[in-house]
Amino acid sequence: MFKGRHTPPQRQIVIYGEPLEEMLPKALSELWARQTVLVTSQSLAGPKRAGGRCRAILGDGCTDRIEGIGRDAPFADVMNIVGALRHKGTEAMVAVGGGSVAEAAKSARICLTNNVAETDDLARLALSTTSASPRPYLISVPTTLSGAEYTPAAGFLNPLTGRKQIVSHADLAADIVLLDSTATLDTPEELWLSSGLRAVDHAIATWCSAAGSAPMPEATALQGLRLLTRGLRASKARPDDLNARQDCQLGSWQAIQGAAQGVQLGPSHAIGRPITGHTGLPQGVASAILLPHVLRYTAPEANHLHAPLAEAMGAPGQPLADSVADLVKDLGLPSRLSAQGVPADALEQMAEEAMVHPELQTGGRRFASPAQVLEVLRAAW
Repeated sequence: MFKGRHTPPQRQIVIYGEPLEEMLPKALSELWARQTVLVTSQSLAGPKRAGGRCRAILGDGCTDRIEGIGRDAPFADVMNIVGALRHKGTEAMVAVGGGSVAEAAKSARICLTNNVAETDDLARLALSTTSASPRPYLISVPTTLSGAEYTPAAGFLNPLTGRKQIVSHADLAADIVLLDSTATLDTPEELWLSSGLRAVDHAIATWCSAAGSAPMPEATALQGLRLLTRGLRASKARPDDLNARQDCQLGSWQAIQGAAQGVQLGPSHAIGRPITGHTGLPQGVASAILLPHVLRYTAPEANHLHAPLAEAMGAPGQPLADSVADLVKDLGLPSRLSAQGVPADALEQMAEEAMVHPELQTGGRRFASPAQVLEVLRAAW
């Protein structure tokens, strides 16, 4: 017998299988929202791309639009969104794009609710946030597989520290998520596939962390991994295959449910944090490189956790590390830190920094010292 408690996440509506032109009006009607702010990346703002399509759907109800969110959601971009949201009568925000757009939109909501106006307010925000639900409503149209729209936390780039500052609230995830496979067709291939590998990492980390104690995240992690493995390979072979892209979107949604409900992610996330923080390496690329080596390190004590995951990936009996490495190879993603410009002489410091993250100990085998983290980093280098 094991003990536990399942707390459902906030009420979130996910709509899929229809074009944006049908889903977005339904979403606005669901929220009784008429005046909106549109947030998207510059690359998606064209008339035939996802951001431009949403702008046309919103029509005169779009009171302002922010186009051009920088990578990792810089604080200046978050403040631009906050300024737009302060317009009288704004009832909803529509965020169209990948993880940075979703993080910037969520950060803007919590900054607005907490009356954050300048960098001097960031220290206060780091200590506590109001219990009031973030407003206005947020409708998210993801174009990658990062899963940021589903989680009750957000990160933005703090200009005072040069690092991401994390904010959270139980109601911070998007109120409505619209999954239109055609909205992902303009996403660059490596970004699509690497964000998908990040979602694979979410599924594997959730299973290893939650197995035997959290039945709901266990189930969604396995099904998410099945859909992602199938969908990513198919969308690599046939980039215009909308069914394959929908498999990836649904898989990403299910893979992140554990994290959305408080399950800690895994060692590859902990080890990847200092790498992405110091070098700017995209998180999906970091997962593609690190995950096979993390799984080889944990395998001696975690084979009982790995076996169901390898089966979900369609390779029963194969070491999970090999299954993931095969997927990385099939997708044409990077596999070495050295090839991405990560300096060898920085690995020891990164190993030290990874030790402070609690996710490091959730993979089924403990990392007792920085030397063990360094072993993984050197294998990945």
